[in-house]
Amino acid sequence: MKNLYCFYIACFAVILHIDPLLAIDLQPGEVRAPKPGINFLQLSYQISERGNRYQQGEKLPGSPEIDVAQFIMRLGHSFQVAEYPALAYVQVPVGYTHPGGSLSTQTGDSGFGDTTVMLAIWPYANRETQTYFGLGSYLTLPSGSYSAERSFNMGQNRYSSAFQIGFQRPIIGSLTGMVALDATLYADNDEFGVKRATLKQDVLYTGQAGLRYDFSAQYSMAATYLYTSGGETSVYGVNRDDTIGLNRYQLSAIANFSFGRLTLQYGGDLKTENSFIENNRWIFRYTWLF
Repeated sequence: MKNLYCFYIACFAVILHIDPLLAIDLQPGEVRAPKPGINFLQLSYQISERGNRYQQGEKLPGSPEIDVAQFIMRLGHSFQVAEYPALAYVQVPVGYTHPGGSLSTQTGDSGFGDTTVMLAIWPYANRETQTYFGLGSYLTLPSGSYSAERSFNMGQNRYSSAFQIGFQRPIIGSLTGMVALDATLYADNDEFGVKRATLKQDVLYTGQAGLRYDFSAQYSMAATYLYTSGGETSVYGVNRDDTIGLNRYQLSAIANFSFGRLTLQYGGDLKTENSFIENNRWIFRYTWLF
């Protein structure tokens, strides 16, 4: 079976009026440049449970609960640009976000999320030493379900773009290390809240580092640490003091079979400054190459 290690986004995108966040997660070992001419279909199911709200690092009163589930379909193709490996895909999510506990009076949402298109290119790809340096660009379109009357939405009602760099190489034996940095820029949301105000958001930065260990050509495990900062929002030109400072982790188990790749992931937040803390996140993923 051919392996496709590339700039997958394991995108956990819980889009809230009160907690706007876009995270671009790479898996350790997946900054490896794919061979050209490979098509792939990836199907993912994500479940997330969020709880206490934090502001300036302090837990606020109340016992909120936010349950989010998404089914994500991603279709992509690898090719070459001049002599450089490249990859493109389109991703469409569908799911729901349900508030509960002290948020039970709020209205949730279900339906399609925003569509993302992605293009990656590898200026450096040394297959002999398994050392890779890649660049990724992402464009998210406001195609998802959204209503200014709701506090919780599947879509953001705005365009966003992200740029990412990633590097990986073997450390010792079957252990591979990966680091990546990205920045996300947001267009305005001109339909924010019941007063249809304009929401602006600063650039959001994420750094991540991970280790992947290959037990064999079939089985692997990985661990990733991610830190996200920035992204303060403003309404009517007034800053909302909601700068994101988020520490989180993700654990992965990967198995390659003749019928495709299966990935099981678990993660959550270690610490958050201005957000509902994510207690648990499960991701089940199937990838088929053709």
